[in-house]
Amino acid sequence: MARALPLLALLLTHNLASSFPQHHYTDYVLGGELVSGGGAGGTTTGIGSSGTGGTGTGAGEQRFTCPEPTTTTSDCTCMYASSDYEIQCPVINPEITVKIKPGIYAQIQCYEKQEFSDLPTLNVGNTTQVKIIHCPLPQRQSIKQFIKFLGVNHVKDFWYQNYGKDFGVRLIRQHFEGMHDLEKLFLSSGIEDIQPDLFADLPNLKWLILRSNHVKLLHNVFDNLTNLIILELGANQITELEPGLFKNQRKLRHLNLWRNQLRNISKESFRGAETLQELDLSVNAIETLNSDVFTLLPDLTVLNLGFNRFTVLPDNLLSENRKLREFKFINNQAPLQTLPEAFLGNLPQLKSVILNRCSFTHLPASLFRGSSEITHMDLSYNQLGSVPELLLRDQLRLQDLNLAYNELESLPEHLLENTRELLTLRLSYNRLYNLSANIFASLDKLTELHLNDNFLHAIDRLTFSNTKALGKLYMQNNHLSFHDFSFVLQEQDIADTDGTPFQYLENLQILNLRNNSITTIFRDWNYNNLHLRELDLSYNNISTLSYLSLQFLSQDVRVNLTHNRISEIDLKDMEPIITSQRSQDDSKIYVYVNDNPLNCNCVIFSFVQYLLNELDSAVYRRIQFVADDLRCSEPQNLEGVHVSKLQTKDLLCQLDQPGTEIKHCPANCSCHVRPLDRGVIVNCTRQGLTEIPALPQPTMFGYNFIELHVEDNNITELPTENLTGYGKVAELYARNNAIVELLPENLPSSLRILDVTQNKFVMLNQSVVESLNSSKVLESLHLSGNKWRCDCSSAQFLNFVQQNHKKIADLGQITCETGEEFSLITVNSLCNESVTTVITVSVILSILGLLIGLFTVLYFVYHMEIKVWLFTHNMCLWWVSEEELDKDKLYDAFISYSHKDEEFITEHLVPTLEKEPMNFKTCWHVRDWMPGELIPTQIAKSVEDSRRTIVVLSTNFLESVWGRMEFRTAHLTSMEEKRARVIVIIYGDIGSIEDLDPELKAYLKMNTYVKWGDQWFWDKLRYAMPHPPTVKGLKGKGLIKNHLKSSVDDKLELIKPVPVTPPPLTTPPAEMNGHARSPPFTISNGKVVNGNGYHINGHVMNGHVNGHINGAFVINSNAKQSDV
Repeated sequence: MARALPLLALLLTHNLASSFPQHHYTDYVLGGELVSGGGAGGTTTGIGSSGTGGTGTGAGEQRFTCPEPTTTTSDCTCMYASSDYEIQCPVINPEITVKIKPGIYAQIQCYEKQEFSDLPTLNVGNTTQVKIIHCPLPQRQSIKQFIKFLGVNHVKDFWYQNYGKDFGVRLIRQHFEGMHDLEKLFLSSGIEDIQPDLFADLPNLKWLILRSNHVKLLHNVFDNLTNLIILELGANQITELEPGLFKNQRKLRHLNLWRNQLRNISKESFRGAETLQELDLSVNAIETLNSDVFTLLPDLTVLNLGFNRFTVLPDNLLSENRKLREFKFINNQAPLQTLPEAFLGNLPQLKSVILNRCSFTHLPASLFRGSSEITHMDLSYNQLGSVPELLLRDQLRLQDLNLAYNELESLPEHLLENTRELLTLRLSYNRLYNLSANIFASLDKLTELHLNDNFLHAIDRLTFSNTKALGKLYMQNNHLSFHDFSFVLQEQDIADTDGTPFQYLENLQILNLRNNSITTIFRDWNYNNLHLRELDLSYNNISTLSYLSLQFLSQDVRVNLTHNRISEIDLKDMEPIITSQRSQDDSKIYVYVNDNPLNCNCVIFSFVQYLLNELDSAVYRRIQFVADDLRCSEPQNLEGVHVSKLQTKDLLCQLDQPGTEIKHCPANCSCHVRPLDRGVIVNCTRQGLTEIPALPQPTMFGYNFIELHVEDNNITELPTENLTGYGKVAELYARNNAIVELLPENLPSSLRILDVTQNKFVMLNQSVVESLNSSKVLESLHLSGNKWRCDCSSAQFLNFVQQNHKKIADLGQITCETGEEFSLITVNSLCNESVTTVITVSVILSILGLLIGLFTVLYFVYHMEIKVWLFTHNMCLWWVSEEELDKDKLYDAFISYSHKDEEFITEHLVPTLEKEPMNFKTCWHVRDWMPGELIPTQIAKSVEDSRRTIVVLSTNFLESVWGRMEFRTAHLTSMEEKRARVIVIIYGDIGSIEDLDPELKAYLKMNTYVKWGDQWFWDKLRYAMPHPPTVKGLKGKGLIKNHLKSSVDDKLELIKPVPVTPPPLTTPPAEMNGHARSPPFTISNGKVVNGNGYHINGHVMNGHVNGHINGAFVINSNAKQSDV
């Protein structure tokens, strides 16, 4: 006895953890019942465990469980997976597996093991199917005894496959003893010999499959199988069918003889099988058949003769098979140009005819005559050059006709006249050149039409006029352009106006016109095809795209325009149209525009705005462009750039088109328009010009200004506005020319940008400076690369540069002819007075001194009273007015104070200064500073933009870091300009001056100040403020004269306090010689000043300033606030 196979160990008993290989088995179809193999994954259990999942057994039947463990089962495992139980032995590299699906099947599969006679008994129960795969059959026992260990009952379906392996065991009658109930038998085992009595004990067998064997069928082998219904003998290398082979198969319905080596068959082969309904003779070597071969099969309904070698078929081959419903003749392996007359005629129940891949070159008109029930006809993959006009005369029920993959050049006018039930028509891959008006006239039920891959050039406008049910139309890969319909005008029918043949297809959903010669999107596709979902126009010749051609009335249409010749996408009308409609329709248009040679000029301006998400949100709800692989083909500077990277400022168009007769652009120049800012760009760079030519008028083209480029030429002077178009120049780029002088008339009134770098300028005269200064639109100047003269004659130009430094883009590169940086020069360093001027002034002053001697005495005695009185009465304001000096200042005074003193500022100082009669404009950081800027920057800007800086000096101020910075900034500005800029107000008790910050102590010791509470406080403060020629709120008229720096300083000297004994807080005036007694202090440039001078912009200034330091002044008063 063979050694026992260890079976089904309980893993938990041995405390082991193992993994098991998973095997997948092919599904088999038996008698219409799908029996599938087990799935993967699951739960591994030991012997005796019940597992999980469904039972798969009938009511009242015992559930299958894994067997109890024994001493011989230590090397096996039982696993539950996807409703299947799987037993593997051994666990690693199993040699045998048993799969069980209770109530359905049990399967034994061998890998290496060939002996399993000692397998313990399982309790599978009732199972309809048993499979044995790759295992040897027992030699001296039946299959029923062999599978007894499974514990199965009532087996009706048995499969045996050994994949051609020779185990030395022949299949004999004894193997099937006791299996009288067997109904289905599958033997695919490379069997070479079948004994005549093999099936003698299987009287109830209904289904026999003998597949992939090497058998020779004896004439009496099936004698006992009288209940056989289905017999498959495929792939058995059968060469002939002996007469009488099926003589006892009175119930046989299906006979499959495919993939054998049959060459000839006689009608006697089918004697006894007169009930046969389905016969498959495909994939054999049959060359011809006798005309009476099927006469004994009157009930035949399905016949398959494909993949044979027929050279001829008899005329009356099917004359006795009037119940035939399906005829297949596919891929004949020998030349067969045609079929006999009426070969498939007069078959009243024929429904399906498949005659493809048979190399037919022509067919008889009577081929289907009298067979009027055909619904499906496939004549594809032949070599038909034409078809008879009456071929389909009797096809009144035809629904599906396939004539694809032939060589048809035309279709007869009345070919489809009677096929009114046709739903699907395939005419693709032929050589059709045109379609007549009536070819589809009867096909009012047609829903799908394939005309792709033909040679179509022309389609009559009425071709589809009656196919209103057509929903899918495929016409790709033809030569259609529809040019003939572009100019058809018929007023009575708007659909006919420049319409295409598709204008009648109101139910059309898919229109495929890929790879044709179409140049435009026709409007009947927009307005007539109301159910259009897909419009494929890829690989055509469309060159322009506008939104007007994309206004589809159908919902959610997808338009494929990829791989065309689209160079222009003009969507200027898109946003206004969509926003004006504002419909509630949620439908959307999807437009695919990738892989087109796009010209990235101004025409695509709105398209780029769309891509940049700059349009109204309604636009994006209505239309979506897919341009993820769209790049610029031109202009050259944008070639290869992805459209998503474009900016609207880059989009230009030529002013004069190539075909324009009248040119507006100057010769040798290029002119473009830019929609972004409505500008005309005239580029005359490097053209050897000596003067600027006449320019186009931008308003003629709907544009606003000119951007003129004349760089790298030989121009010596700029024109005036008398030159045509020059008055509209807003941006002038004249770098690297030979321009020597600039006059006011050379500056257009709308000039925003001027670039005159690298020319021959030495100075800009006063009139040009004034013109530039008065410009309201000037934004940017470029002046570097010129040899600027840096002397006193350039003082006004220097002032302009310093006051407009933000507008001068290259200020850091402007240098004098000596090489000194322009930005580091001051006006004072340019204008040193000559000796002659000093002598002349001295003589004049001496003569005047004799005349004004008396007044001078009075002045020094009553100077303050005189000036205040004159100021109060608005007289002789030439002493006190300085409006012209500070006309560009934004504010009259910047107020510097500690936030702790804000009550004094808000309730007294600011309201009094800003209301009548003073009406001063103050810079108050709480109100006037810009949020977000740095505080030091704002301090410097406030001091620079103000005529005075009022310092409210208090104990709180002394503790403020920002207050001291504001004081230093104002003090430095005052010293640089040699003018009084700082007004000090003592607010409260600040203690001894000696304890103050060195800078502030030095300042107060050398200057006077005003104290809050003085009865003259407001008069003195008002006097110290800037003076207009006529003081608002005062009566009388004053004298208006030129304002000199000396007069400003003198009038401020009058504000010193009345000679009384000063309080402890009052600081004595400066020494008469002007030397400060205070120690050195540090100014804003960070340098320590020692001795008798101060550092200003790097220059040491002498301390003698006629009684007050650097022109600064203060106001002093001792009164209390309550005294006012």
